[in-house]
Amino acid sequence: MELKKVWMSPDTKKKSKYGYRAVGGILGIVLLMVLLLCGGTLLSLSLGINKKAFSLILLTAVSALGIGLAVLLGRRSIRDATIFFLTENDRLWVMDARGLSNHGNGFLGFAVGTMETQAFLRRQGRQPFIPNRADEILKVLNIKENRSHYAVRCQVRHPDTHVTRFTYLLIKGNPDEDMLLRELERRKTWENALEPAGNWNLLYILLGGLALAACVTMCVLSHPAVAVMSGELYFPCMGASLAAFCVFLYFIIRQRRGE
Repeated sequence: MELKKVWMSPDTKKKSKYGYRAVGGILGIVLLMVLLLCGGTLLSLSLGINKKAFSLILLTAVSALGIGLAVLLGRRSIRDATIFFLTENDRLWVMDARGLSNHGNGFLGFAVGTMETQAFLRRQGRQPFIPNRADEILKVLNIKENRSHYAVRCQVRHPDTHVTRFTYLLIKGNPDEDMLLRELERRKTWENALEPAGNWNLLYILLGGLALAACVTMCVLSHPAVAVMSGELYFPCMGASLAAFCVFLYFIIRQRRGE
């Protein structure tokens, strides 16, 4: 199929550094977190700060920083790995190259996979082509704009002819972004004009947030440094806080992706 237009990240078009950036970014985040934890611990010991209270604050702050950096790194990876193809016969295809290679769940397998993905992206940058594992976009069900990206909910046909629904993230800032959005808008059907189904995500986000706040409050009050509640509740409350946070985050992601 002859290609009419290809949308890809400028970094991918020049010479992709996807693998170096992914592996180096993860190692850099881990190293930074270790250094901050070690430095903070040494500082608390030298200044005689309450070790239990300070360790809790330090761990929370470093974890939040690590999560934030990981989100930024993931967003950059999505931008570099997602390519849209428009053919001369007006068919629109999309490829998320992040799932191209799988060499196991360990970090070494991840590193090998990202380098293979980088090699694939470099071939695309030199001479774009529709790969065998690309999905064809049949319908666009919803386009939700967020601060940094668009969440595009599509009905797609996989290479094995299986038709399913999937959400792709279009990170803002790519060349000819408006043209791609027009092509996506064209693929909306009359079904989208019907009254949309009720959005329960906001209710679940509220309930999840309240549950998280309650669990965290109990976790703090039962911490040995505070000791307002029984210390036996500390670890169960910590586990409940993690579970509530996962539920809370899950529905936030669904809301941002327009699902």
